[in-house]
Amino acid sequence: MNGGEKRSKPHMAVVPYVGQGHLIPFLELTKLLASQGLIVSYITTPGNIARLQPQVDQEVKSSNSSVDIRLVSLSMPPVEGLPPGIESTETVPLQMSGILMRSSYKLAGQFEQWLEMQMKNAEDETQNFPSSLVCVISDMFTSWVHESAAKFGIPTVVFHTSGAFRFSVQHSLLRHTTHKNVQGDDHEYFQIPNLSFDFKLRNSDLPFDLRDPETNPIQSFVAEEINCSMEGSGLIFNTFCELEPLGIDHFRSLTKRPVWSIGPLLPKKIFDAEGVERGTGDGRGKVADISEAECLQWLDRRSPNSVVFVCFGSFLGLEASQQAFIWAIKRLPEVELPEGFEERTIDRGLVIWGWAPQLLILSHPSTGAFLSHCGWNSTLESISLGVPMITWPMFAEQPFNSKLLVEQMGFAEQIGSHIDDVVDEHVVKRAVIKLLAEEGGKTLRMRAQELRNKAKMAVEKGGTSHVNLYEFVQYVRELHDKWIAACQSNQLRGIMNSMS
Repeated sequence: MNGGEKRSKPHMAVVPYVGQGHLIPFLELTKLLASQGLIVSYITTPGNIARLQPQVDQEVKSSNSSVDIRLVSLSMPPVEGLPPGIESTETVPLQMSGILMRSSYKLAGQFEQWLEMQMKNAEDETQNFPSSLVCVISDMFTSWVHESAAKFGIPTVVFHTSGAFRFSVQHSLLRHTTHKNVQGDDHEYFQIPNLSFDFKLRNSDLPFDLRDPETNPIQSFVAEEINCSMEGSGLIFNTFCELEPLGIDHFRSLTKRPVWSIGPLLPKKIFDAEGVERGTGDGRGKVADISEAECLQWLDRRSPNSVVFVCFGSFLGLEASQQAFIWAIKRLPEVELPEGFEERTIDRGLVIWGWAPQLLILSHPSTGAFLSHCGWNSTLESISLGVPMITWPMFAEQPFNSKLLVEQMGFAEQIGSHIDDVVDEHVVKRAVIKLLAEEGGKTLRMRAQELRNKAKMAVEKGGTSHVNLYEFVQYVRELHDKWIAACQSNQLRGIMNSMS
C-alpha cells in the first residue's frame, strides 16, 4: 500500500445468542470495538434489531459518526414446537426457551449467504483494498458459527458473556461428572477435578438440571456448546483480572490460546463521580416501566445506603424487615402480592411492575444493597457501582457466581446455605437488616467500594482490561494486514501473468 493511500478499517462480525443477557453485553462489546476504529457488524434477528437500533444511533451520534456499527438482520425460520414469530427469549415462554436455544443454528444458512456477499464485495474491489471481514466473534450458544466461518477461512473467537470462574467450574462438572459419584449426603463436599485451583462443592450447591444432565436435554446441549467454545482462536470474557484471576488463568492453561478479559462491559459513564447519566435511560435494553423522575424522586427522599433493591418476582421478608425497598416484579399471571402489602408499605416501599431502570437505581447513593438471583450482568453492575449483594441463586450459573462473590471476594451475603433451602421471611429479614442497618453491612459496603475501584482501574488506560482490549484489537489488525498482503500478492501475480 502506498503511503498516500487511505488505510481501510478491519471488519469483524459478532453473533450473540438471542437472549437479553447475551444481546446487551454483545452490544457493549460492539460499541467498545467500534470505538477502537474497527467496523463491527452485529448479527441478530429483526425484533432484536428494532430494540437495539436506538442505542446504536445514540452511540453514533455521541461519537460524531466516527464509529461504524452495522446491524445485520437474519430472520429466524419456523421452529417446530415454538409459536410463529418467536425470535428471542423475551417472546418465548420459559418452558420453551430450550427449544429456541437449540434452534439458533437455523440462522446458519442466511449467515453464510451474508458471509459470501462480504467476501465477494471485497474480491470485486481489491484494487482499493476495502475492509474485508477478518474475524467473527461467536457466543458460547452459537457454536455453529465456527463451521460457517471456517468455510470462508475466517478465524473465530468466542465471547463469554458470563464469568470465567463459573465457566471453569461448569466445564469441569459437565466434562468429568464427578458429582455423580458422590454417595450419600448431598451436603457432602467433593473436589472439582482438573482445575488449576482448589475448589469444592456439594451436590446441594448445584442447580437441579446439572445434577443429572442426562435427564435434561438442555444440559447435554450446554455441555456440547461448552466443548465447541474451545474451538476458536481465543476467548473473550466479560470480566476483569482482579475479580477472577483463578478462572482466567485456568482457561489460559486449559486452552493454550489467548484469553482476553476486557470487562466489565458497561456504559462509559458507569464509573463517573456523578453516576449513571440521567435523562437518557439505562441504554441496556427495554424501556423502564417507571419514569426516571418518579424513581429518582422516591430515592432522593431516602438517606444514604438505606434502600434494598429487589429484582425478582416472589419474595417474603421485605415487609418484616421494616427497611426501605424498591421491588421490581415481572408481570406474570401467577405473581400476586400479599393482600394489603402495598398499602402497609407505602411509606417505605416502591413496587415497579415490569422493567426497572436498574443502573439508575444501583447508582443512587440511597441504595445500600441489591437482592438478586446473581446473574452475571447484574453482578457486574452491582460490583461496578459498589453495591453489596444479597444472593439467592437458583439456576444456570447463579450458584457459581454466588460462591465467587461470597467465598472468594467477600462481597455478598447468600441467603440459604445451599440451593435446596426453602428461604423463609426470617432469613430475608435478617439479611436485609444486616446489610442496611448493622456493622456487617458497613464491612460489605467497604469491600464493595474496593471492588468498584478495582473495576474502574481495570478499564482505565493501562489497566488490565484496557491492555487486553488493546491486544485483541492488535490481533484483529494483524489479521487485516495479512489479508491486505494476500490481496497485494494476488494482484502482483495477475500483473505478471498478463505480461507473460
